Amino acid sequence: MLSLGFFLLLVLMAVFHENGILNAYRLEQEQLKMKNENEILRARNEKFRLEIDALKSDPYEIEKIAREKLNLIKPGDQVYYIVQTKNPLTPPQ
Repeated sequence: MLSLGFFLLLVLMAVFHENGILNAYRLEQEQLKMKNENEILRARNEKFRLEIDALKSDPYEIEKIAREKLNLIKPGDQVYYIVQTKNPLTPPQ
């Protein structure tokens, strides 16, 4: 009887102790999540690295950003703005 109680105590400690099976499983899941996040961040960093290299070496990339994000134009360029009216024309019946 005493050995059965001791065995049950060992099993309970193996499962629920701070270094037990449940905690090990939780830590393993957390580690997998962090590895996935690291891979996502590595891919993002690589994308930024390629963008930086393009900006350092390709003048057309700089021009593209200047035109698209900063709305800059070259001298002599013509800009057309498309304005929507509030009440579009109704089609003829």
